[in-house]
Parts: sequence; C-alpha cells; structure tokens
Amino acid sequence: MARPSPAVERVVAVLNFLAAHPDEGFTLSELARHVELNKATAHSLLNTLADAGYVLRHPSRLTYTLGPALIGLGTAASGSSPAVDFARDEMRTLAERFELECLATTTVGDEMVIVARSGVPGSLGLRNLDDVVQIGRRLPLVPPLGTVFMAWAPDEEIERWLALAGRTTPEEELARYRAAVAAARERGFVVGLEADPRATLGRALAQLAGDERAARVRDVVESLVDDLGHDEYVLVDLQPEASYFVNHVVAPVFGADGEVVLALSLFGFRGRVSGLRVEECGQALRDACARVTASIRGHAPEAAA
Repeated sequence: MARPSPAVERVVAVLNFLAAHPDEGFTLSELARHVELNKATAHSLLNTLADAGYVLRHPSRLTYTLGPALIGLGTAASGSSPAVDFARDEMRTLAERFELECLATTTVGDEMVIVARSGVPGSLGLRNLDDVVQIGRRLPLVPPLGTVFMAWAPDEEIERWLALAGRTTPEEELARYRAAVAAARERGFVVGLEADPRATLGRALAQLAGDERAARVRDVVESLVDDLGHDEYVLVDLQPEASYFVNHVVAPVFGADGEVVLALSLFGFRGRVSGLRVEECGQALRDACARVTASIRGHAPEAAA
C-alpha cells in the first residue's frame, strides 16, 4: 500500500477546514494553528492555493477563504455524482412533511461526509449542536457508525468493517452489529437511537473543526465512537406499539453497481417517538431514495430487492 504524501495531506487539511467554515475567514496564523502546521509551511501552501484560485486572500483583513476555482471542481464532481442533485427536491419534501431536517451523506475513503442538508436550521436533535452537522463535516466509517453504507455490501466488506471495531470487541457486540445489518437489509432503512455518548461526540466534532488541539479532540472522537458501540445504537426490532428515543432514520440510494452512493437521513426527533411514526418516516425515506436511485439509473442489489 502506497504511503500518503504529507504535502497532499496538508493541502487536504487546509481545504477541509475552510470548507467546514464557509462563512469565516482565517489569518495565516489562525490556519496554521488550527491545522497544526508551522507558519512557513502554511504560508507556502496558501500562496500556491491562492495562485490556483482555490483560496482567496482578503487584501485588507489578510484572511483566507475558499476560492472560486473550487466552484468548477464542485460542478464537475456533481456532474459525475448526480445523486445529490436528484436528491435535493426529495430532501426538501421530506423535511417539510415531517418538520425535521434531512441530511445527505456519502463516503470518502474511510469517512462519511455530509454533502447536503434541507430543513429549518436548528431543528436537529443533537442537543442544539447545529454546527456539528454543517456540510463537509466528517465521521469515521467504523462500527457502529455507517450501518446504512455497509448493510448492502458484500459479506467480506462487512467483515472488514466489523474488524475496525477492534480485536477486543466482545462477540455479543459484533453479533449486534450483524443483526443491525440484517435488519437494515430486510427493512430498507436504519433507525439510530439516541445515546449518552452521542451528545459528547457532537461537542467533540464541533471542537475538531475549530480547535488548535485537534489531535487530542480526534482521540476523544475515536473513544466516543467506541462508547457508542456499547449501547444499543441501531434499533433491530422495531415494534409499532412501542416508543423510542430516536436520533435519526436513514435509507440508502444505490448506484449503477448496486453500491450505496448516498444516504438520506431524517434528524431532529424530540422526546419519545412511536414505532408507527418511525415506520412512517422510514418508509417515506425508503421511497424517496428509491426514486433517486431510479433517476440516476441505479438499482438495489439482489439481496436488498
């Protein structure tokens, strides 16, 4: 396996940080501190990005923001991955119908990335941590996170995902993850339950976007994701007559090869939610995702049909 390029990793870190703060500008010193670079390296990197139009330097404030050249890249990426464009109307309809917020998430390598959102800002159920779910926010694709992306994957890929939970993960937890995958395939959507570590995870993610101690915050995130695995994170047995503290409901959009290319999620549930209401949200999401799948000429894999 090829070793990553440190220079490229620095560029990615700067662009990801600016993308997570699209309405803010940062000085050279601030950017260097946030992405943990020395000022000389940051200065050289930012000059190169500015020359290419990927960042803009304000002439009087001496701050940096994302540049116009990225618009062309984004347009090209949207053209090659049209699922988000086809999903926007569906997301808006879902958000209005259920008075919740709808997010679109995809995977990039071993992470999940929020790529679109619809609904009233501040409606999310993450204990008022609305800044946690800005477009561009990332989460690690490790158990128990990412069930919707893994449920329709080949068995060997699912096992690789489960292995990321670590060698010390109890067998009963791994069995619960497998049961969650099976339930998602059968039901067509995933129900994520509220858990105490999730609120702390949200705070850590908010810090990760703008704290000079980012490396330490990442350690906290990894620890909290592990803590989530010890709780019932994904609802397996959905009972219509029961009620649940729901964090999100999410369904998959499939690509041409039957892989999950996008996930649409409903967030913002308050208090206990009846099983019937959860089922209604899940079916609406599943139907919306099926329409997006058809629009991009995708198809569900045989096992999910």
